[in-house]
Parts: sequence; C-alpha cells; structure tokens
Amino acid sequence: MKAVYIVNNPKVAKTLIDPMRRAILDLLRQKPMTQAQMADELGLSSASLNYHIKILRSRKLVVVAKREYERHGIKQIFFLAAAYLFVYDLDLLPKSIARYFCPVSLERARSAISLLIINNRNSIDQTPNTSDSFAEMLSRQLVKVAKAYVEKEVSNAQEKVIYEIYTKAMSELLDMKKNSILNKEIALNLRNK
Repeated sequence: MKAVYIVNNPKVAKTLIDPMRRAILDLLRQKPMTQAQMADELGLSSASLNYHIKILRSRKLVVVAKREYERHGIKQIFFLAAAYLFVYDLDLLPKSIARYFCPVSLERARSAISLLIINNRNSIDQTPNTSDSFAEMLSRQLVKVAKAYVEKEVSNAQEKVIYEIYTKAMSELLDMKKNSILNKEIALNLRNK
C-alpha cells in the first residue's frame, strides 16, 4: 500500500466524512481483512459493511489485497486500505467539507501545544485562537511533508511512517522563523535549540 494519500479531492473527502469509513480504513491499514472480519470487528451488519466498502472501493480508497478459496470452494476476498495514512489538505477542500476534519486537526494541535508546554516548562498563549492557528499551520505542514511519501510503498502495520511524517512536520513547524502562535520567549527558545 502507499504510505500516504493526500485527500484534496472534494468527492473523496466527502466520502471520508463518515467516521465508520475512516474506522474501516484504520482497520485495513493494520492487516488485510474480509468483509465478515471487518463487520465482526466493527459491530456492523454485513449489509451495512458492504455498503461502506462499495463506496470506499468506488473512490479507490480500498483495494483487494488477495483472494483465497476455502476448502469448501467459498472465495474469500481480503481488502486493504489504499494508503497507510490519509492527510487532508484543508486548503484545497471546500469549507463545507473541510470543517468536518477540523476537530481532528484541533485535537492534534492541542496535543502538540501541551507537549510543548511540558517540554519547555513555559507558558504558551492558551486561547482558542492559538489552538486554531496552530491547527491550521500543523495541517499545512503535514500536507507539505506528506507529499514526499505519496509514492512510497509500505506494508501494513508500519506505524513508523506516521511518526516519521509527524516528526518532520513538527520539527519544520518549530524551525520556522516567524511563529506567531508561540509567545516570544518560547519561539526564541525553540529557534536556539
């Protein structure tokens, strides 16, 4: 599977607004699974899972990993996510669609800010504006870094690639000369490290 899929197509993004479809992709990046295995894992009916798989396959977000025949002649189809990590380019998506992915970006930003506070033992302006601005900057930086991984192939359960992308994005974000989100003291400390 590909390491990264950058979601910048509104039709693909609209497909991924549904949290169950994102949960299916999360399962399928870990290992190939049949529809019956996914339905059992997610607590869905076969009909419901089949509906979501058809939509994901129509957008090429899920691929057939292998086909196996059981001893009774029943064919089992194993599916796999098209990519290990899905990164959303919120700048290229219509606001009506991008807003569905903003809560994830915001939680990611809050986690990063919390770690910066812990690591530096200093204060950072803890306002909604700070969190929102940092979320936007981090999302843009993730897209920028992820572009280098779009053609890279990885096997399933390769969490290392996600950490590599996030680490590079955070490092580059913190290395930026002008960082209006961190207070001046923190920005100076981070640039001098």
